[in-house]
Amino acid sequence: MMIFDGKKLADKILDSIKKETASWLKKPSIAVVSFGDKKDNSSYIIQKRKTAESLGFNFKHYYYSKEDFSKAREYLNKIVKMESVSAVVVQMPLPAEINNSILNVIPPEKDPDLLCDRSVGAFFNGHSLVNPPTAKAILDVLKESNIVITGKKVALFGYGRLVGRFLVPMLIKEGATIAVIDKDTPKEDAKHISLGSDIIISAVGEANLIKSDMVKDGSVVIDAGFSILYPADGGIDGNIVGDVDLESVKDKISLITPVPGGVGPITVARLFSNVTKLFKYSTKFKN
Repeated sequence: MMIFDGKKLADKILDSIKKETASWLKKPSIAVVSFGDKKDNSSYIIQKRKTAESLGFNFKHYYYSKEDFSKAREYLNKIVKMESVSAVVVQMPLPAEINNSILNVIPPEKDPDLLCDRSVGAFFNGHSLVNPPTAKAILDVLKESNIVITGKKVALFGYGRLVGRFLVPMLIKEGATIAVIDKDTPKEDAKHISLGSDIIISAVGEANLIKSDMVKDGSVVIDAGFSILYPADGGIDGNIVGDVDLESVKDKISLITPVPGGVGPITVARLFSNVTKLFKYSTKFKN
């Protein structure tokens, strides 16, 4: 079994961005906005902050607690209208109290995560300047590992707004046959589909969802899930895990992306690649 080193590929992408932007007098500025419990997304925010600093990009985190939820749209609208901000990333998922429609205040030219409806529409119409970071990262893994996608059966667990809905057309374009498994798919059907697939991709956020009895010998497993398991005693130091029970599947599969260290670092690198592209685009039309 090969364990894919996501950090190595991410560093290659980031090195390319550094070279491209080294001579720029003005660098992109990214605003990360989060609502709710800080510990639920702090690891991703820390990773984005460190990446921004390594590239010389400006970074600011705007955090709003539950008391601020009623004014979420107002706060986000204020941030996106700041001329000093070239990219806005909202940590997902949003709390249940906040409607996803607030994401539509983000203009496409400041939307490296493709969160607003206009960005999504541009992607599906083939007019997007950038690719969805996680979906692109998953394709990066497959291509970097020389995995042939054309003609392969793919089981995709999860059809969320950040990964699944973008990944389906991208994989179809590559010539794959895809079966989507979501929360309404009966467990036995999910297992049957998964067992018959050459490539299994999971982006659900449910620890140990994929076990050995769901994968066939030699299959490729891309774990894009993310969960934090906190101690039963209420401690704040949790363990980051993916959707796949690695110990259970390791003797059957040919390749897997670990969590952490697999798809995650590449997703962040692709996010900053998008930030760079959008900044170049907006600067071009301002000059």
